[in-house]
Amino acid sequence: MGIKKYFFYLILFFVCKSSFAQQNHDTIYINNQFYIKHIVKYGENIDNISKFYDVSVKKILETNETSTKLYIGQSLYIPFENESVKSNYIKSNKKYKIALLLPFYKNLNDTLVASFEDKEEAEDIILGKSKMALEFMQGVEFALDSIEKLGIEIHLNVIDTRNDSAKMIEVIKSRVLDTMDLIIGPIYSRNMDLVSKKYGNDKSKTLISPLSKSSEFLKNQISTVQINTPFKNQSKIILDFIEQKYNSKDIIICYDENEKGLALFMERKLNKSSNNIIKMNMIYTHIDSIRDQFLDTQIVILPSNNRAFVSRMLGTLGGIDSVFTVFGLSNIKNYDHLDIENLMHLDVHFPDPYYFNQHIKKDSIFLYGFEEKFLLTPSRFSFVAYNIMMHFCVDEMRYDFDKFRMNSGKVNINAPLVRYENYFLERAKN
Repeated sequence: MGIKKYFFYLILFFVCKSSFAQQNHDTIYINNQFYIKHIVKYGENIDNISKFYDVSVKKILETNETSTKLYIGQSLYIPFENESVKSNYIKSNKKYKIALLLPFYKNLNDTLVASFEDKEEAEDIILGKSKMALEFMQGVEFALDSIEKLGIEIHLNVIDTRNDSAKMIEVIKSRVLDTMDLIIGPIYSRNMDLVSKKYGNDKSKTLISPLSKSSEFLKNQISTVQINTPFKNQSKIILDFIEQKYNSKDIIICYDENEKGLALFMERKLNKSSNNIIKMNMIYTHIDSIRDQFLDTQIVILPSNNRAFVSRMLGTLGGIDSVFTVFGLSNIKNYDHLDIENLMHLDVHFPDPYYFNQHIKKDSIFLYGFEEKFLLTPSRFSFVAYNIMMHFCVDEMRYDFDKFRMNSGKVNINAPLVRYENYFLERAKN
């Protein structure tokens, strides 16, 4: 996929027909197939759902990989089989103006291309740090394929931020963002702060931070949302899981002195239950220094974002002849130097706000459709971009948001706890 297609892909117009908003169903178009997302209500069963949509029971069960025993609140994806039924649902009068603020570094890429004598060869050369923005843009483009089929009108304004605060101030002063409904990005927190200070309390907009770990921009900015689940919220997810599954186990919280705040928070929360809690400041992480401090069977929590500390602790725990279940934060997933066999041996669990499972129907549909369109495997940036577009434009519930604090923006709390099983990430079971 050529870089110029994205650098000059600034405004997209899609024409819609009529209203679908009054229907209490989401319609999804992926990989040349329409689906209705149906939420099972009290009194419904597979037979009356089948009759309502004029779709066979067998087809519904195959599509959703489920049994005939349904539960209230269950999401079912109903494939269209009847053209007359389809025409009743594929309608919309929704319109969105979207600003996509990404660091493409077009100016640097132009300089790079100019240095090549062979201009045809140069067309396929891109700057390494532009890669994330381009992969994100591919996810947006793939989502737009589905959104277009639903008749939703999108005006997309793609702006190259260059990860430059001066550039962002220039964009804000230009007032191009004044008329936007959704502002996705900037990617980096310092630029996100600039945008949120200007538009964070504008109730006509939603400002979306797709990747940033920092939550500072949310404070006192009610129109902002953060996709990356903050570590404090991740801690609550971990603690809820432990209290449900390991209520009588011995627990040791191992922390680095520079990050003791999160350890103290977790200790206070766990002390309300019947767990035996030990909190340990790990000044030394060498195996000979800490071996005697661990029991034969134990829950270990590593509430740290320090790459070196987490890596050392996981390596040390892997060398101790004990049975552990280890809980950490989502950053573990990004440490590509870690030994997956050791993570499986330690039964490492962590929340993942960007969880992707190709065995889940909606994720497999995305994967195969993306590969068919772009002839490559999607990155996590493409998947995040796709989910954001589908959540905010199509009302397909990919995230669950909660207030960060009073009079603030919202954070995504849909970060399932995952663990490695047979070398693949799987959702942990209570």
